[in-house]
Amino acid sequence: MRGNRTGGSGAAANGPRGRGPERGRDKMATGLLAGALGVFMAIGISACNTNPHAADIPPPSTENQPAANGQSPDTESSAHHKAPPKPGIVLPNTIQVLYATTPAFQDLTHHIVLWNASQAYKAMYAAAYQPTQAATADLKRYWTGTGYEAAHAWAQQWIDTKHQPVGFTVLSNVVVENLTPEQATVGFCEDLSGVVSGNVATHTPGKALQAKNSLGNRVEYSMVPTGVKGQWQVNGESMARASAMCPPPGEQKKHHH
Repeated sequence: MRGNRTGGSGAAANGPRGRGPERGRDKMATGLLAGALGVFMAIGISACNTNPHAADIPPPSTENQPAANGQSPDTESSAHHKAPPKPGIVLPNTIQVLYATTPAFQDLTHHIVLWNASQAYKAMYAAAYQPTQAATADLKRYWTGTGYEAAHAWAQQWIDTKHQPVGFTVLSNVVVENLTPEQATVGFCEDLSGVVSGNVATHTPGKALQAKNSLGNRVEYSMVPTGVKGQWQVNGESMARASAMCPPPGEQKKHHH
């Protein structure tokens, strides 16, 4: 069954993602986050600090890379700087959005749609790092309609529960499934086994959002052009959780050998 990003109870015990119970281990080694910073650097460009906007794929020539929204999470005070380092994570931290394999471009429009889809995904994560409100300029730029409502609700749950997604999410099997001048559909797998729920108050990691070596979610974006050259928005999202189409990246490589 497919569901949107906000389907589910949204209870804190299950994490703010609203994607069903977290299946990770209760205790995360402190080395997990250190590994998150480097393990996929060879195959994708990370998004730094609290701004997951660095491009995994280069922007098309007709559109400049959007700047960050300029807002920084207000979760660190002067007292934090004076206190000794806490074990585990230090927030604000890094959420990385990486590609297992960089998608190939067929033509300019194909490139533009992929660019906007990747920026929409990152804008959603950046919104989860805001101090109080998820309604960032970039979220409004790359999302619209019911798609925007779902992305905003997902990010706002992180903010309201005083948690942040920390680590790296890996996107794979990225495909433009349908493309016309009026609409497009982009599908991809997301592996969240490298993302934990970070407690803003205690600066400690919680459960992983996906059990290691388990199936990932298959996500589909419905996208529409805005009428502005090179700009598309996500107006709807559907998801197949733990999809057979989405084995862990390591398992995908095994299948190819």
